[in-house]
Amino acid sequence: MNLKDVDENTIWQKLRTGNPDAIASLMHLYLRPLTYYGLRFSSDRELVKDSVQELFLILWDRHRNLNVVVNLKSYLFASLRRLLLRKLKSLNKSSTISINDYQGDSFNFELGIDQKLMAVEQAKQISKHFSTLINSLPTRQREVVYLKFFVSLSRDEIASVLEISPQTVSNIIQMAMRKLKEGTPSSIWLSVTVGLFVMANFILDKF
Repeated sequence: MNLKDVDENTIWQKLRTGNPDAIASLMHLYLRPLTYYGLRFSSDRELVKDSVQELFLILWDRHRNLNVVVNLKSYLFASLRRLLLRKLKSLNKSSTISINDYQGDSFNFELGIDQKLMAVEQAKQISKHFSTLINSLPTRQREVVYLKFFVSLSRDEIASVLEISPQTVSNIIQMAMRKLKEGTPSSIWLSVTVGLFVMANFILDKF
């Protein structure tokens, strides 16, 4: 089942009626993306996996009270973010910052390249370069970059997940792109092509 081919509104409406196939579909579609997102906040895999499972259980238990209309993708990512950050903050009871600002271990960014290109030295170098560069960005910029280019959320969806304005999202993307371009030799910046590795869409996409 491919995310692009799914009528998410249909799944959501079935979930609201208590159809068990709906929650199974959600888990099939979003278990892996949500887990990857959660692991950006904490390296504790068990904590992250438990949090994702708990989110699905909460949805099932409360299906009768779910909103009629919702942007499913941003709703799930926002819900996991709140749930996981609450848990991380409770583990660090001395923290006085708000949940909205709390980032756990920090937002860890990992890049990969297509397995067919692993032997290509240039692909390895570019992947390493951008991994280092992105991890040098402020935490909020890293998270926005991840949601935009690796989860494919729209500007409004990112704003919903992070509880900030769409204009703020645009500003963050522009600042991040400027820093990445400034930190990248022009030869590398111009040589990145579609399919080279997962950063290709990130480099070429004009937000």
